[in-house]
Amino acid sequence: MTPEQQADFANEIRGFPPKDIDRLHRVLFRLQEDLVDFTPAAIEREYNAICSEDRHTPHPDDPCLRWLLDLLQIDADIPLNEKFLDALQEAHIVLTTDGTTTDGGTDYDAAEQPLSIGGPSVVPERLDSSDLLDENDALWQQAVALDNRKLASQALEQWRQKLHLKREAYLDYEDPVMNNFADHFYVRTLARKTLTHWHNTVAEIQEMEKAGQEFRARQDASFALRQWTLAARERLFTRVGDERSLYKVLGIWREKTRQLREMEAAADGFRDRQVVRNTLGMMVAKSAQIHHEETQAVVVYQGNLVRRIFNKWLAQLQQIQLNERRADAAAEYFASKHALQKWREKTGLVLEQKRGQQARRQLLAVKYVRKWKVFARKSKEEKYAEAYKVMRRKVKVNIARAALNLWREKTARIREMDMTAEEFRARKDADNVKRMAHGAIVTMYNRPTQQQEANRQADLFFTKKLVERLQIFGSNWLVPTRQILENQKKADAYRATRTASHALATLRNWRNAAFRFQRLEEDAEVVLQRNAKKRALVFLQKWSRAAAQGQGEEEGREERMIPATPAARRSQLLASTTPAYTPAVGLFREDRVVEELDED
Repeated sequence: MTPEQQADFANEIRGFPPKDIDRLHRVLFRLQEDLVDFTPAAIEREYNAICSEDRHTPHPDDPCLRWLLDLLQIDADIPLNEKFLDALQEAHIVLTTDGTTTDGGTDYDAAEQPLSIGGPSVVPERLDSSDLLDENDALWQQAVALDNRKLASQALEQWRQKLHLKREAYLDYEDPVMNNFADHFYVRTLARKTLTHWHNTVAEIQEMEKAGQEFRARQDASFALRQWTLAARERLFTRVGDERSLYKVLGIWREKTRQLREMEAAADGFRDRQVVRNTLGMMVAKSAQIHHEETQAVVVYQGNLVRRIFNKWLAQLQQIQLNERRADAAAEYFASKHALQKWREKTGLVLEQKRGQQARRQLLAVKYVRKWKVFARKSKEEKYAEAYKVMRRKVKVNIARAALNLWREKTARIREMDMTAEEFRARKDADNVKRMAHGAIVTMYNRPTQQQEANRQADLFFTKKLVERLQIFGSNWLVPTRQILENQKKADAYRATRTASHALATLRNWRNAAFRFQRLEEDAEVVLQRNAKKRALVFLQKWSRAAAQGQGEEEGREERMIPATPAARRSQLLASTTPAYTPAVGLFREDRVVEELDED
């Protein structure tokens, strides 16, 4: 309910008398005590019952009842008693023992809780004025206390009802933020519980693992102790067996050692005897060998001495022979050296002569080669000049020929195009003439026919009308009429003949005009060709005169002109450089001797 609506209801209830306000409060209180829903029918029924109890006649349009029903329809979600109390609070009306209340001396529960203070006392009817009441009266104080308790119980019940409704509304209300918070809180709680359960499970598993490890440690310790005991017992048995075996082996070793010592003593005695025997034998053999070696040494020394003496004599003999050979070689060397010196002197003279001849030959070759180069350069320049002249002339002729051929081709193409255009124009004119003639013939043929048909129809119509009109005169008009008709037929035939002759004359004139136009066009074409030939002839004559006039200036311009072809440019480049050396074969005879030619 909005504040404006609440203010309107408060303004309306301020105008109600206290009895009506008390009556409305009693209606709501009874409905709440009976746990009856606040419906318009229940409110009207209870209101009528309370009015009958108060000996008040209700009206169908009672403003109090209408006000309460209107308050019920506003904000149906809020309880009616709560809205009623809010309206009273807005109107500053308090349900107390002052003048604003209407139930100060009324006991609504008189049948259930009888008065016990100062004896039973029943008020038969309510007083209309509060001035006649005695506030110090015990009955009045008892009524006030009872009313206060009822008001307190009503306020407490309404507060509980309001809390219950708020709780239900809060439970029915769904807030997305709170739902998200609740979901998040639930997830956190579930995660915390899961984590706690996991921690407990892990702790339990760890405790079980510790117990298992302790049990395994005890089992391993007992097993290790048992194994160690068995191993110690086995080692003891092994040691005892080893000691016994060692004692046996020691006895056997001692026996064998004694036997070995006896055998070694016997072997030492035998070895000593054998050593003495071998030593004596070796001494005898050594002395015999020394004697034999001394004998052989004497023989070898004698042979070596003889050989050494022979080698010395042979060396001296070889030295003497070597000296003799050296003397012979020295004599031969000096003789050959003297002869070689003589031969060298003669050879030097011959070489000097040959060098002089070679130098003279080279000098003559250089001189004649220079002359040949000069002659070759001059001849080459002359040939190049002639070739350049011929080339330029040919280039000019080719350029002129190409220009003339191009002009001829263009002229021929233009002529062909003109001929094609003329043929097309002639065909088009002929077609136009034929079409015009055909149209004229058709028109001239159809027009007389149409005219004849129209004249015939007109004659028939005229004859019919004339006969119809002349029937009143009898049969005297028939002969002149027939004569008139014959004359008209003759006139029509003459007119048709004249029309046909006129059409033929017109066609003949058109044909003659077309032929005359064709002849004129052919004559114009002939004149055009003749004029073109004259212009070409004049152009060739001018070009030949210009070529003849520029012939004298070609020699001066040829040196400055750039060759037109790659071959000409290459030839000019070769002519501008020194030609390679080429020996003149004609300057030498068959014996490769330079011929002396007169320089003049």
